[in-house]
Amino acid sequence: MAKQVAISMGLLVAALAVPLKAQGGPSELTKFNFNIGGGIDTPLNPIGRYVGISGNFLLGAGYNIDRHNSIVGEFGWTGLPSNIGIQPVLAPDSNINLYTLTANYRHNIDRIGGSALGVYVIMGGGWYYRHFTVDQNFVVPPETVCLPIYSWYGYSCAGGIVNEQIFSKGASSGGVNGGVGLTVRLGNSGLKFYMESRYNYAFTNFIHTAYVPVTLGIRFN
Repeated sequence: MAKQVAISMGLLVAALAVPLKAQGGPSELTKFNFNIGGGIDTPLNPIGRYVGISGNFLLGAGYNIDRHNSIVGEFGWTGLPSNIGIQPVLAPDSNINLYTLTANYRHNIDRIGGSALGVYVIMGGGWYYRHFTVDQNFVVPPETVCLPIYSWYGYSCAGGIVNEQIFSKGASSGGVNGGVGLTVRLGNSGLKFYMESRYNYAFTNFIHTAYVPVTLGIRFN
């Protein structure tokens, strides 16, 4: 996944060079915006009991309504590394990832007091998909009592007992987000360095998903 993220970031940075070369072109070009970035995520309860700090990747594109208001569609990836095992001794190797597709409204002030600094607020919502992959050699012992940690990994229960074995499972839900960002304009181009913190909450079954990513990246317009 890390290699794929790096390749994607490189390709989009190359694509962003095209608008820079076309600054003398049609004014309609400034109607479009792009952003790419990555950073760290801090999980919040309830998933904070099961997940440690991890990385994230964000890729977006959208339309500028005017100089202050924009609509942005974004794809995001967040790693959800476990910080606790299903059992104290016998714990499975697992890989848990969160994928998001969201539509967001952004209101920004491009320059504060004529400086290169800008600020914005962003909020929106969309689809949040949590995917679990558990070591195929791990077997839940018979008559295992169903604790909340089993629900986190995607196991189902019946009569208080874990009643299935899984290797891979997904959970989809709707979710919302909102946060603030700071931008620094790079020269006279439409490129800006940005730093953003955004609260995310998804209504995932059994254990809801809540986390705050801090993302650093490049934004065009």
